[in-house]
Amino acid sequence: MITIAGQKRLLSELVATIKADPDSPWHKGYDSYLLKLNGKSYPTMPDLLMALGGYVMGEKDLDNSRLERYRGPTPTTNSAMSLAPLARASVNTADVAAIASIMTTGKVGAGITNKSAHQTDPETGWPVGGGVTVSEFYVNGPAGRRVTKRTEGQTISYYYSDSHAYNTYKYARLT
Repeated sequence: MITIAGQKRLLSELVATIKADPDSPWHKGYDSYLLKLNGKSYPTMPDLLMALGGYVMGEKDLDNSRLERYRGPTPTTNSAMSLAPLARASVNTADVAAIASIMTTGKVGAGITNKSAHQTDPETGWPVGGGVTVSEFYVNGPAGRRVTKRTEGQTISYYYSDSHAYNTYKYARLT
């Protein structure tokens, strides 16, 4: 998470905010640079954008292999940082009530079963790191979709996957 003006923001929230801003065009290295800035604080969003711009300026004259090392790791393509946020009312119709229940009560029941630990951070698609806990819930049975709950400090976020074939997930952040 990155703190802006005293408010903690998920990396996927920042991706969505920057992509929606016509005055701040998205740069293909921003996702990597946001990962590098994870845990830092900025007084304003323009200050964060300046930090991202500083990284972009550092790309000048780098060949492809040096550029790849400079940028560092990227989130996986199925992570919340790579996927667009998803309105919870637009999920599979059979899942809407169950998802509303889990997001409201945080409890198993009403179509949510099998709460268990999950080893992947839905924000990045990488293994869960320090300070983050993740739980997986079956939505409408084991053959159904999945909801993943992520907790970092006091911030709880939820993610939806409309499939999980061969243990693969899509981690679209629910809004």
